[in-house]
Formats: sequence, structure tokens, C-alpha cells
Amino acid sequence: MGCTSGKINEPLSLRLREKASEIFKKLDIKGNGTIDKEGTEQFWKSNFAKLNSEALFEAVDFDKSGDITEEEWMAFWEIVKENGYSEEEINIELDELMEGKAWVQFKRVDRFIKIDEKRRGSRVKSIVQEEKKKLSIIQPTRLQKSKTMQSEGHDLQQENQQQS
Repeated sequence: MGCTSGKINEPLSLRLREKASEIFKKLDIKGNGTIDKEGTEQFWKSNFAKLNSEALFEAVDFDKSGDITEEEWMAFWEIVKENGYSEEEINIELDELMEGKAWVQFKRVDRFIKIDEKRRGSRVKSIVQEEKKKLSIIQPTRLQKSKTMQSEGHDLQQENQQQS
């Protein structure tokens, strides 16, 4: 996977953020807001499940807790973008992940993380914190939309029953 020119210094587009979030939910087998190895091994089934899971956790579980939070997941994709991968390249990788294909090693990201671990002020930690803030704004909005849609659906159901 090569580095292409383009809008590299910009954050991930909303479209890619939504796609990454969708994959996170798919990998969050238990629905508890984290990805664990059991879930990723289920996701990859027999497609080198253990190997893919180990590689994923090595790259994305920044705090080495054994679980990947949505903040870590989204921060990882922002770091991929910051390290020279284009939106198109990231989109292809996300599509392949969605299809259950193998986890790809992002060598520039691995190098960035290794260097970052030795820094006094961790850039990775600050990106994870930025994602935590973004998600705390986005999550209530999603929840409110969901409640509104459910309420509207319930109202429609009642209306249909009354008309019958």
C-alpha cells in the first residue's frame, strides 16, 4: 500500500468515519462497546482468525488492555490517515475488512506508534482523547435520532391501527 498525494493532512472524511464505525460495531460481537479477541476470532472465523486478531490487537489496542475501545479504533484510522495513506486506500482496506478479509499491517503507522511510545507527550494518547471527545458529541445525537425514529414508527403504527 503506497502513499498517494491528496488531502493527507486533513482528518478522515465523515463517510470513512461512518464506515469505520460500522465495522467497529460488526467486530463488537457482544455489543458492549469494545472489541475483544473472542469477537474478532468469531468475525474472521477460519480466515486465519487467530493471526488476524493478534495483528489487529498489536496495532490498535494502544493501552494494551486486551479490549479495543471505539476511541482507540477511530484514533487508529486517523493515525493511518496522518501517516500518508489516502482516503481511497483507507476506503479499500475498510471495504476488505467489511468483507472479512485479512487485517493489513500499516508499516508507517507501526513505525509512528513505536516512536510515539518513546515520546514524553504521546501523540497517540492525544488522538485517542480527541476521538473520545468527538464520540461523546456524536453518540448522544445518534441516540436521540434513534429514539425519534422509534417514536415516529410507534406513532405511525398507532395511526395505522386507528385507520383500520
